[in-house]
Amino acid sequence: MKVNDKFGDTSDDKFNDKSDGIFNDKSGAKTERDCVLCGCCLEQCPLFAATGREELSPRAKALLAGPSKFAAATLDEAAVAELAGLCLACGKCEKLCPQGVSVPRLIARLRAEHPDFRQWLWKQWITRLKPFWSLAAKGAALMPESMTSALAPAGLGLALKGLRGLRPGLGLRPWLAITKFPAEAYRQKHADRPVVLFDGCVGSGPRKVWADTARRLLRGLGANLAEAGFSCCGSTLGVAGLPGDQLAARRANVAAWRKAGRPLVVTYCATCRKGLAEYVGPEGGAGLFADAEEEAAWTASVTPLSALLAGAQAKAGRGAPAIVGWHKPCHADLGVGPADSDFKLMGALLGARLRTPAKAGCCGFGGIMQLGAPELSARVGAACWDGLDGALGFSAAPEVTPAYVLTDCSGCVMQLCATAPQGARVGHWLEVIAAK
Repeated sequence: MKVNDKFGDTSDDKFNDKSDGIFNDKSGAKTERDCVLCGCCLEQCPLFAATGREELSPRAKALLAGPSKFAAATLDEAAVAELAGLCLACGKCEKLCPQGVSVPRLIARLRAEHPDFRQWLWKQWITRLKPFWSLAAKGAALMPESMTSALAPAGLGLALKGLRGLRPGLGLRPWLAITKFPAEAYRQKHADRPVVLFDGCVGSGPRKVWADTARRLLRGLGANLAEAGFSCCGSTLGVAGLPGDQLAARRANVAAWRKAGRPLVVTYCATCRKGLAEYVGPEGGAGLFADAEEEAAWTASVTPLSALLAGAQAKAGRGAPAIVGWHKPCHADLGVGPADSDFKLMGALLGARLRTPAKAGCCGFGGIMQLGAPELSARVGAACWDGLDGALGFSAAPEVTPAYVLTDCSGCVMQLCATAPQGARVGHWLEVIAAK
């Protein structure tokens, strides 16, 4: 069917590839698609929902920073820098866009073209200072609340609160014991293939308990555990406008995977899973894989830990909360493997104990945006907690039923800790798994 209007020819025979907001035209050339300002993206944009400000919406950013049939005035440097800082990179708009325009990618490109101190700080934090995250988390915990609040205008207050929530030893008390592992199903599918865990920045740093528990679960499945020297997945570096550093991280991880014998790569963070899935295709990086066969092998190797545990049985022990909330990360359905397999696993293990909002809300983390616009990040976080409250009802009697929330993304854990109401408990689902 052909549709010819003021937005151009969108006939099926003109375009044959709708991935990543890029068309392949008849000549095979790559052409970015245009935003037609339809507004479909407004339905799920967390910034727009929390503020009602059209200028923060994805279509406004696409109009000003990306391909559009509607010419926009040239922005000055200050305006470009401000616009580049105002995106959570949640990807919700891209899933709704009929044109497939990726606003997070447009904003990442703007950030790369107009670097500032936030990128420098983010790069140091991710690439150089990761060994000191645990120490920094302990230091943040020693800082008085009044001092943290005083730092908020500088963009550090919210980040420090989240870091405080990740300090070693603070996590949730384990109360869920796995009573039966799907070991036979695992053996039939993966046999004795080597398995490596991709721990990510937090799992290999201040929350090493996640890594320890994940390895214990893999041993329960009978997995043939191996090790690989992985670095950051690169996802957060890319959205921060640091494409060179992102590509370097990806190359290092692929090299570590090759060196380990191309094993199964198991993840337990939704954002890491999304980041690793993006290694393939035109956006992955030239020369990342030796050939199409190796690229396909990488895609097949990246697997959520929760998917391997499907069919497991568990028993809640003493002190288990009566109601457990689930926060669905924005990236839960953007990676590989079964859609939101972490939630499916916890739903099967916890049954009616697990509750989740009817409409998933973004936590408001946004990586680099938290440094430049902490007040917006906090507003989105507050809206997320309002949604959780609607599902859990903790505000009615917080002293009787305090908020207790699990999730499967390290960034979400950090942000939810930073914006949580008094007495709320937040953690990764791995934290509640008890040792035998």
